[in-house]
Amino acid sequence: MFPGLFGFVLQCLGLDGYKVRSRLGLVRNIWILSGFFMLWLAQPPLIMAVALFSTCLSFCVLDESS
Repeated sequence: MFPGLFGFVLQCLGLDGYKVRSRLGLVRNIWILSGFFMLWLAQPPLIMAVALFSTCLSFCVLDESS
């Protein structure tokens, strides 16, 4: 369910056709934004939730099986 869901989100955002270098830049931007968000929230449960979501989203962006 989750790979299909995240793949659908990435396809809606237009991120399914990026090249590897563009994907790495996108993952870097995801982690920078989520890092700022974690610093802004500064609550351990929300930090863990954002970190897990960012990790899953990063793996979905970098996946080359499609």
